[in-house]
Amino acid sequence: MRRFISVFIALTLIGVGVLLMYKYSRSFKFKGVQESEIEFNNSFIFEEKACLNFIEREMVSEGGGIYTNFLDSDNVQPYASGHEVLSESEGLIMIYYVKNNKKEKFDLHYEYVNKNMLLDSGLIRWRIREGNKDLSKSSAAIDDLRIARALIYAYNLWDDRKYLSTLKKINKGLIRYSVKDDYLTDYYEENFSYTSDQITLSYMDLFTIKQLSVLDKEWNKIYEKGLEVIRNGFISDSLPLYQKTYKISEGKYIKEDYINIIDSMLVVMHLSEVGLARRESIEWIRNQIYDREGIYSKYSIETGEPLDTQESTAVYAIAARIAKNIGDKSLHCELIEKMLALQVKDKGSRLYGSFGDIRTLKVYSFDNLQALLAF
Repeated sequence: MRRFISVFIALTLIGVGVLLMYKYSRSFKFKGVQESEIEFNNSFIFEEKACLNFIEREMVSEGGGIYTNFLDSDNVQPYASGHEVLSESEGLIMIYYVKNNKKEKFDLHYEYVNKNMLLDSGLIRWRIREGNKDLSKSSAAIDDLRIARALIYAYNLWDDRKYLSTLKKINKGLIRYSVKDDYLTDYYEENFSYTSDQITLSYMDLFTIKQLSVLDKEWNKIYEKGLEVIRNGFISDSLPLYQKTYKISEGKYIKEDYINIIDSMLVVMHLSEVGLARRESIEWIRNQIYDREGIYSKYSIETGEPLDTQESTAVYAIAARIAKNIGDKSLHCELIEKMLALQVKDKGSRLYGSFGDIRTLKVYSFDNLQALLAF
């Protein structure tokens, strides 16, 4: 009898444990994921739809990935070109689809990444060309984080544990291979088992890093180290933006004569997502739009003055996302209007709806995907 009672108690305890584990697995959520971007009423639905239609019509490969460029190129370059597919593009479109509650389309890209880009290490190839997956076995930390963010959003929204499973793989890969002395480095090269010795400040996606600390507390140290590098990389009051690159082994920033504005806009955006954007940086953006009538691609670090008059869709899109994050609807609208000046509006053109050059037919996925997220 005692033996029966003991077995009964043991089975009961096991059953309770299983139920508690099931309950935990069903109720586990990331916190604050909706706080990264304040949702505005979109007054530009027509323009957004035209851009999305162009991407889905002209920029999607037979396999389902997003092309880097509208025009193809047979040459393999050190940088992305032609109909290569980037983890950057996949992460951006996944974030867009999950924010618009389009699970079926999200899953197409989720499966594409799993099948074609996810390495055994848990990291993600930064680029492939369909039919030649081994074009690269390098990862890029910012792209891995972007896909991780998309999976966090997806898991919280749709409660599908396959997203959490993949997220955990990426999390372990980043911690094991891309972190050096508690710094999240730029990349890991699997062919040479090499972890980068530098940090591109725009790679520090603070919001996603903070979310990943739910899975592994190591991210708390990585967050603090990354934030320190960003804060110490502030340039000056006359150019209240950020240095591009920090060399870990030397403990200093790589000297540059100018900044590429996209890099600095991304840093400010990441800060704005965790409520840490500097007032000076926000005022600088406002001044460029309201007083100087534009944000250009390069600025002198010494003088703070623009070095060209080239405008970029991605720059205005990222700045518009910053405006959303800080709740400035007026600035957001101004930036979207500046961005829309670069959209192709000729309905007779194959590029209609895109943000590209109608003369050269140059259209980049990064510009168009950032535009979608800015709307």
